[in-house]
Formats: sequence, structure tokens, C-alpha cells
Amino acid sequence: MRPARPLTGLLAGLMISGLASAAMAQAPAPFATEGSGRWTFEDPVWQAIEVQTYTPAACGAKACPLVMVIHGNGRNAASSRNYWIDAAERYRVLVAAPRFDRQRFSSRVFQQGNVGGDADKRKWTFGIVERLFDAARATGRVEGAVYRIFGHSAGGQFVHRMALLMPEARFSRAVAANSGFYTRPMGSEVADGFAYPYSLGETPATDGTLKAALVRPVVVMLGERDNDPDHVDINKSPGAEAQGPTRLARGQAFMADIAAVSSRLGIASAWREVTVPGVAHEQKRMAQAAAPVLLGP
Repeated sequence: MRPARPLTGLLAGLMISGLASAAMAQAPAPFATEGSGRWTFEDPVWQAIEVQTYTPAACGAKACPLVMVIHGNGRNAASSRNYWIDAAERYRVLVAAPRFDRQRFSSRVFQQGNVGGDADKRKWTFGIVERLFDAARATGRVEGAVYRIFGHSAGGQFVHRMALLMPEARFSRAVAANSGFYTRPMGSEVADGFAYPYSLGETPATDGTLKAALVRPVVVMLGERDNDPDHVDINKSPGAEAQGPTRLARGQAFMADIAAVSSRLGIASAWREVTVPGVAHEQKRMAQAAAPVLLGP
């Protein structure tokens, strides 16, 4: 027979279980209380995703629009969220900043979206944002059927690739700031021989999906002083170097590609370039410059 469990052990186990249940019961729902918060979003594909949130005072008693903020390669979602607190208060918006941890989300999986030749978008990391939006709306705290999205550096890579490859995404505006390099909006055969992530080569993208992507409101934001070819974090791979020596040059070349491809497709692109004077590779200052672009009239 299995020996009886000691009473003291049983009581201790019950107490621990009870405390855990009480803690779970007391955890506030996302956006339910004013100020900064932390939410564990249970994504059906990637499981637990840490989300840093902010609820401004004006949204404490009513639903408000939502801004998604995508961190850089430092993976600090809390800091990325904090850079949007002033804007959240001023424009009366909620902020959600998901964290893509290094253990599960390598560069290929994070800023490159886990995209390959597979057309199954459930496997793409970009889908986390869409499912997170559904979960946020389910709380009853989010106003409207669209969100706005900002990403800086690696986050800017994430945002512009999501916009190119997932034109059905429900963002109403997007800002991709200071990306390290870009996915050129053409196949590898006309992009210096470099396939994805340097171009749309070897992805499911077509002229049809590209047309749909280029009429979405996306701003490629560049720091005027993000022009150091030897910056400690700049990507030096051959595919990135082919786009230019600096992030500023690469962004300008990318927008020239956008104009050329839009002309070939016979459409008026809604993508536009904004250069921020005097700013280098600085997430906080780029977020401050992006706020009126993303949230203003």
C-alpha cells in the first residue's frame, strides 16, 4: 500500500495551493487599474507572453484605444512601455508592450517574424500581436476594432515586416523606427540576390499582397544622426551592407524601393518617410517624436 501522506505535509500543500489561488484571484485584469501593470497573455501558439501595460487616468473608468509597442533587441518591454507613458496620458490611450524573450524568440523568430516559405501564418510571430489584440478587446477595456503599433530598432524590423507580409493586420497606423535593415519589397531576383529577410524572395508574398500592404498607413521613421557605420549593434551581414552603410542610409534606400515598386504596381503608396532631426539610435527620443505621428489627427 502507498504510505499515507504526513498530515503536516498535506496541510502545507493545501496552504501553498490556497495562497497561489488567492494570488491568482487577486491579480487585476489587464488595464483594470490605472498606471503600469504586467499581464501574462496565454497565446494559443506560443503560450505565456509577458506584456507590460499602462492605463492612463482618463481610461480608468472607460474604454480607450490601444497602442502596441514592440521593443528592440534589448528585449526590455518595460522600458519600451515607459517611453509611451506621457503620450498615453496626453492622447488617452492604453499601452501594451509584449516581450519576446531570447530563450524562445531568436532574431529569426522575433524581428524576422518566423517567416519562411510556409504560408501558415499561425506560425508567424506577427500573429501574436493580432491575438493579443483580441485578448485585450475581450477585457472590455479597449475601444474600437483597430490598434496602432510602434517598433524601434529590432522592433522596427518586426513592424515593417509585419506590415509588408500581413496586410490584413488590424492596425490603423504603424511606425517602424530606426530599423537595422529592411526587407526590400521585391523578390531576391531583383534585390541583389538576397532572399528573406533582406527581400520578399522565398516568402508567400505576391503582387496582390504587396499592393494591399502598400496602401496601409505606415511611417518609416529615421533618426537624422543614426548614421554611424560602426555602431556597436549595427548589422554587418552582406545582405544588410548591400542596403547601405548606416541605418539612415538603409531606411532611405528602402523608401526609394517602396516608391519604385508602387510605381510598377500602379498604386499610390501610403508609406511615408519621416526623418527626426538631431536624433541617433535612441528609442526614447524616437518614441517621443513618433507619438504625434501615430496618435495625432
